[in-house]
Amino acid sequence: MKIINKIAILISWPRELDMFSEFSKNVLGNVVIIADDFIYTKDERLKNGKSLINFLDKKKIDYILLSEVLGKIKYRVLFSTAETYQEKVTYYSYFKYIYSISIGSFIQNSGLSNFFLRIISHALTGSGRDADKFGNYLIERVIGIKTIKYPKGLDVNKLGYPKRQWRDVFDIYLCHSKIDHNLIINKFPGAKCIEIGYPRYDNVPSTVHAKNIIFNDIKGIDASKPLLLWMPTLIKIKGEIIDNIKVWLPVMTKLLDKYNLLVRLHPKLVVLRPEMADYLASFGLLVDVRKGRNLGVLYQSSDLVLADYGGSVLSAVYMKKKLILLNSPSKKWIKWREKRKYIDDDVRNDVSSFNLNDGVALIEQIKNDIQNNDDTKIDMLKEKYFGNECNHKEIKKIFFKLIETFA
Repeated sequence: MKIINKIAILISWPRELDMFSEFSKNVLGNVVIIADDFIYTKDERLKNGKSLINFLDKKKIDYILLSEVLGKIKYRVLFSTAETYQEKVTYYSYFKYIYSISIGSFIQNSGLSNFFLRIISHALTGSGRDADKFGNYLIERVIGIKTIKYPKGLDVNKLGYPKRQWRDVFDIYLCHSKIDHNLIINKFPGAKCIEIGYPRYDNVPSTVHAKNIIFNDIKGIDASKPLLLWMPTLIKIKGEIIDNIKVWLPVMTKLLDKYNLLVRLHPKLVVLRPEMADYLASFGLLVDVRKGRNLGVLYQSSDLVLADYGGSVLSAVYMKKKLILLNSPSKKWIKWREKRKYIDDDVRNDVSSFNLNDGVALIEQIKNDIQNNDDTKIDMLKEKYFGNECNHKEIKKIFFKLIETFA
């Protein structure tokens, strides 16, 4: 096994380059990019390796393939979002599969999972009816000596975060704020954590400059109208995609006379529903599916963000954008989330959120929020979830000091 005294970043999706870019530039310096070219069985990842490599080639970014590293090279320091894994059928994974489709399914169908979640913070269903024979095995220890977990969003559930398997995989955990920091410490006492905020949204250009970038890049924007950024997430439960886009479309089209409505589709939804972009565009909406989009610029260019669930909710909070949330009409989805206590659901107590039958009130709220120039509430919201601004120089000092303790 060849040991290389460099810092490497394991990339699983094109969007992760945006996640790492500012942190790498301000803290790490020169790094090696390892591109995940594994073949996966999940639908949203079937073509992911090829897509990632094409993107890196198009951007002329140097990289080495994971298949060329695994079992041959180890890097002194490895960063990963824990999105890369090997799919293997082992005795353990097969036993878990049998358990899941039998005992686990019974616990799931009987409602006992709710009881176990309350008592021991674990549903004990395995994967229930959606189990497969493959086990997902993280490979960070195989290709890195010191391994660092990089956060990909604060939209985590308080019962399941961090994943138990991470305990033996990562030496250091980078965190967005005190919230995920405390979740990790509570589950992994003594874990080494560093709070870094959202580096991908640091050093974004001014609003005027960001608008110029987006207006020049996306055709059809009327500069005389405010820009609404609609950031629907991929809502998927037990293998079923729950549509929270088409159901809201009749309300969204009523906004087009007075506003530019730009939709940024979730990258996994683009893979699973490639026809969605053209479908939305046929109604007059502006659609952005550009790979590697700098989301900081996109948020900065907007006058108001419309989101539902997931990372976009906390991203808008961090970027101090006016924010309105669109609730899903799916009772099954709402119930599923309530059991797991997602952090982005807490934001619903702090900002306006609307049900599908509240279209008139939603349109009026958008109008009022656009006209309101008092940012006091927005500033307080960011402080609540993210605390004070992170200092890159201080983070760099802490990080490399921690790395030295593992030497």
